[in-house]
Amino acid sequence: MTPLLKINSVYFKREDQNPTGSAKDRAISLQIQNLITKNFKSAVISSTGNAAISAQHYCQLSKIPLNIFVSPHTSKAKLKLLYPFTVSSRPISDAIKFSKTNHAYLLRQSTDPIALLGYQQIGFELLKQLSKITSLFIPVGSGTTLLGVSQSLPSNVKIYAVQPASFCPIASTFDQNFIPEINSLTDALGVKYLPLKNQVLLAINQSGGGGVVVQNQAVLNAQIYLNKNQIITSLEGALTLAGYQKIANTQNLGAFPVILLTGAKR
Repeated sequence: MTPLLKINSVYFKREDQNPTGSAKDRAISLQIQNLITKNFKSAVISSTGNAAISAQHYCQLSKIPLNIFVSPHTSKAKLKLLYPFTVSSRPISDAIKFSKTNHAYLLRQSTDPIALLGYQQIGFELLKQLSKITSLFIPVGSGTTLLGVSQSLPSNVKIYAVQPASFCPIASTFDQNFIPEINSLTDALGVKYLPLKNQVLLAINQSGGGGVVVQNQAVLNAQIYLNKNQIITSLEGALTLAGYQKIANTQNLGAFPVILLTGAKR
């Protein structure tokens, strides 16, 4: 169980303290178990970094060969933690092709129901740690984490998807109060393939929550706040806090809001 930390009136769920430093461990660990159960002999993944780092760890523990495809835009800090890997301009397509050609288990979380089971664990833990949770803010790429967590929380917990102003296909459905930006400070959320988008939007709507689009400067300001409180986490975490800060005074978030910190600083 990852820690839940309270600062002033806000709670922080420290998924950045998972074994490999990200929430991806929740899904990947179960996917590897499923791989073994189904007698696959190898795995393949396309990733912006954290999922591949997690997959590498759990595959090594189970002695499963892993092939990794990464985008040319993957951060160098994350690439230093991976070996070997293949840089591809079409990492998703290449991973899918490799999976079909080599009968390798595709560790793609947005198309694997096992991943949702992994993320449900976060919701179950939150209910044990803070049974009165009223709202939850989650940084969103494909939306798999949000969808999984939503499946284990009661319907009265408002769920908010937070995305950067540079790419916000889900959050902008709810929040049009932003200025589009070209560059993003968060490198883990620029997911173009969104097979779960409609399910994610439905889960958000059913919770009574919404979406929040955040500017880069707000991310930097939130990161300063986290650092002052000895929380050293990824910029995705700062983005999520900034999303909460943007609407905290205009929406009823309840007395027990939670910020999901999904990854360690690399």
